[in-house]
Amino acid sequence: MEAETTIQEIHARPGQRILVVSDVHGHMDNLFQLLKKLNYTRNDLLAIIGDLVDKGPDSLRTLRYIMELSERGNVYVSMGNVDLHRYSVLTDVSEEADRNFLSHAGWVKDYWSGGLIPDMLSELGIDIKHLTEENAGETLAKLNVHFQKEIAFLGGLPTILTMGKYIFVHGGIPTENPDELAGTAALPLLKNDDYLNKGCSFADHIVVVGHMPVCLYRHGKDDLSPIFLKERGIISIDGGCGVKRHGQLNALVIPDRNSDMEEIRWDFCDEFPAVRAMEEQEEQPGMIQIQYFDSEVEVLNSEEDVMCVGNEPQQETDIRYGTHITQEPLLQLKNIGTGQEFTAPASFLWEYQGVKHCSDYCDERLLVHPGDELHILAYTSNGVLAKKKGRMGWYYGAYEELDRKLQRMEGAPAQSEAARRKREVDTYSLLDQLGIRYERIDHREVRTMALCAAVDEALDAVICKNLFLCNRQKTHFYLLMLPGDKHFLTKELSGQIGSSRLSFASSQYMEEYLHIAPGSVSVMGLMNDRENRVQLLIDREVLEGEYFGCHPCVNTSSIRMKMRDLIEVFLPAVGHEPVYVEL
Repeated sequence: MEAETTIQEIHARPGQRILVVSDVHGHMDNLFQLLKKLNYTRNDLLAIIGDLVDKGPDSLRTLRYIMELSERGNVYVSMGNVDLHRYSVLTDVSEEADRNFLSHAGWVKDYWSGGLIPDMLSELGIDIKHLTEENAGETLAKLNVHFQKEIAFLGGLPTILTMGKYIFVHGGIPTENPDELAGTAALPLLKNDDYLNKGCSFADHIVVVGHMPVCLYRHGKDDLSPIFLKERGIISIDGGCGVKRHGQLNALVIPDRNSDMEEIRWDFCDEFPAVRAMEEQEEQPGMIQIQYFDSEVEVLNSEEDVMCVGNEPQQETDIRYGTHITQEPLLQLKNIGTGQEFTAPASFLWEYQGVKHCSDYCDERLLVHPGDELHILAYTSNGVLAKKKGRMGWYYGAYEELDRKLQRMEGAPAQSEAARRKREVDTYSLLDQLGIRYERIDHREVRTMALCAAVDEALDAVICKNLFLCNRQKTHFYLLMLPGDKHFLTKELSGQIGSSRLSFASSQYMEEYLHIAPGSVSVMGLMNDRENRVQLLIDREVLEGEYFGCHPCVNTSSIRMKMRDLIEVFLPAVGHEPVYVEL
């Protein structure tokens, strides 16, 4: 059945700040960090206008995070075309349902490396490569049972959000009066490609859209900052998060429900290292711009020039900056469509089904002033390819790293912070109730060795490796704490605890018993295991430190507390007695 257009009205108070984002695409950390950057509180109103999932690393976790935010109130979420398609695949009852599900699961895994349905399968411990036409229907039924709440949330999202003179819709609308669209097909309003070039104009409203990365509307430059078309009453905000190699998550900050376009400011979050420029650089137009629609290329470098794409970049000392940087090779490429030859960093080359492509790229020289913040896309021997507030280009001057040193803070964060997950806040609340003193560090999700090392240095404590294990029959579950640099054989551990062969337990049980997602495993999760389904195992070497560090059930923060408080106060309070092992 074709989805119909539905409309939801946003009720904003006078003077209430409104934050607007779109196209999160499974990048929960970008959304979380952006909300923190904007000092998002429960007094603000948050609007998320579509494409919550897929094309990013954490679709299921992102969906659950947005659902959790919605439960707190003052959060309005509308549907995107990707959300609608994934919902349709999951709830398809046609004769082709099983085949469509099987085809989609394989495609999204191959092309995007993950998505909502692959995440769901992973949580249930189902490997996509084991899906067949024979078991696809049974597997789809399992997803609908286990993820009933998440699927219902997606399916219940409205097509359009209205707020006074503001209209929020993922793709775009053709009329000034959204009520005329109620009950019509929703998909054309969600997947409204090239919307800004269709001539729509609004005299009495401001229409805010996402869907199409704004860089695709610009020619001669590559710029991911929002597009404000005052004369037409349209703002386009999709920063290409998850879709573009250099993508970012943009947010509008509307100071009041009656604000004019000139009063709106914007900000963004991405995953690239930030530096401060130290030299002036004049702007110079680029000679080449590669966009998604014409990205096929031929590599002109010989093997002698560049050994191969994907080799480890070279570590060199750059005398201008006095620091070790990771430089990547430059490739000589030829655009198949235009015949133009150009040079680009090797990391911009990608391949799909045997065809080589270059990610969106522009070789202009940025206008840079001393003190400007730049986000580095590639370090090369020819300078750095960077973004300045979303605009891509080369910078050839000196720079310095921004001081991002992590700082320990005592106690829980302010209660006014609304971006934090409930499971993190509950951890702090329990520690406070037990009178346990702890220090806290906030950081990005720990996905790199460099950030892991920075967190370790700031905590100055025994950093434990936390492993969630189970026996072969999946009847007994274990949380093993051991020093972070220690390795062990499961056979050795099995013998000490009298268990059958151990393996890693699926994230389904991790979420069910500990309320923790992969990457955030922590002894703090035992506070949620009220039925004692998980046995704590502690390597005795862990006890040698005065302090230990762990995540407060999320991996965007880390805490440090005394080992004695863990053993003598926390564990008795949550009803878990450890078994000590020697590995």
